[in-house]
Amino acid sequence: MPSAIHNVPSRADLLRQLEAANRFVWLSVPGQLGAAGCLVTLIDWHRVEANPLLPTIALAFMVGPIVLGIMQSWAQKKKKIGDLREDTQFGQYDKYRLQTLFQDTLQRLNLPDEKLPVYITADKFLNAGALHLGFGGFFKSLNGVYLNRQVLHKLEPEEVQDIMGHELGHYYKHYLLGDRFRAVTTALGALLGIYVSQVVGMGSFISMIALSGCATIFWSVSSFQRARHGQTIEYLCDDLGAQVHGIEASINGLMKLGADSELQQAVLQQAMQSRHYEGLSPAEIMHAVQAAVPYGHVSRDELERAVERSLKKQAKQSQQTSFSGFAKYLWNSDLEEDAKEEFDAELRKIARIQSAPRLNWESLLEDPERLHLCDPQIDQLVAMMQSQPSHLLFHIPDEAGSIDGVHPPLKLRILYLWHNRDEIESARSETNSAW
Repeated sequence: MPSAIHNVPSRADLLRQLEAANRFVWLSVPGQLGAAGCLVTLIDWHRVEANPLLPTIALAFMVGPIVLGIMQSWAQKKKKIGDLREDTQFGQYDKYRLQTLFQDTLQRLNLPDEKLPVYITADKFLNAGALHLGFGGFFKSLNGVYLNRQVLHKLEPEEVQDIMGHELGHYYKHYLLGDRFRAVTTALGALLGIYVSQVVGMGSFISMIALSGCATIFWSVSSFQRARHGQTIEYLCDDLGAQVHGIEASINGLMKLGADSELQQAVLQQAMQSRHYEGLSPAEIMHAVQAAVPYGHVSRDELERAVERSLKKQAKQSQQTSFSGFAKYLWNSDLEEDAKEEFDAELRKIARIQSAPRLNWESLLEDPERLHLCDPQIDQLVAMMQSQPSHLLFHIPDEAGSIDGVHPPLKLRILYLWHNRDEIESARSETNSAW
């Protein structure tokens, strides 16, 4: 990525971009309300009452994914910090220490204490999230900060607070205002679906395609701002997280995230290339790998042995075929073949990433067994990245250009924090002086 070094944004520019994007909401929301009012008058509500099947199908097309997402959030295995048992321990953290860290983070960032729930999820990836559905009082209990359990096993307290600060940024400070009116957008989508179903009817395959196309276009347009400013928001939330304890804690957290992803990616590649379990489907291999990943620190050799045992167990289970299993195979054979092709393509992509040149950042560590960089070493890391811009920081997809469109590559996130460190430190001092 030779040009990536030159694409590091400035803090002031990002703040201006988000402010400009949020001014647009005062046009878009009234426009959506007006459009919804027009549709209410255009829809034949007597037909809706007489034949409720059509609007039900339309709603499934238009708002089904939103409802499904809410249901998944509701069903996700999670636990509020305050509801944890007294003897629950995640690494060095119990419920009281986590509550103290969260309260301290709120104070350091001068954010209101609205009793926002903090959930611990069972996810084994080093990640976290924040949720604000934008439906007012509906589903309010799902709004909050979500910390993957793995975060608590692998990060130090200051790094955990950095992640808390990042997610609080999503909730309180750096977001698209239009997302807080998602109820309006969803209602407009539902009304549009009912209206289109009445115009095109639902008696043919073409009408289904028309409704599906309408849903695709509607949600693409409604998510345009999110796609355009997703990376802006991520940079600014990294920025806020760094205001808790400084950029050193933030950069160390990002480095640990990358190292953890790289380890799992390497082990996944080994599992995918294993010739001992060729009878396993791609889904079974992925399930076996995820089941083998433990909470907490583990060496690559230990993880590889755990994955090997998990694959062996999965293979034994798959060998216990029955007539129903054989029938299932026949029924899903085409789907399995498509999955195999995607699996092989993914394997080739991983191999290309693994063969790409990578920075030897480990040479900067004082203790090879502990991933921690102080300011002088971070300075050296930045110099290394700038002198070898085509080298990857980690052998992971997002560093090789396979990004999700929202999260910038880790290299750019680290460079952003470093190049804007004076502004971040100034904002941190102002915030700290306020409390």
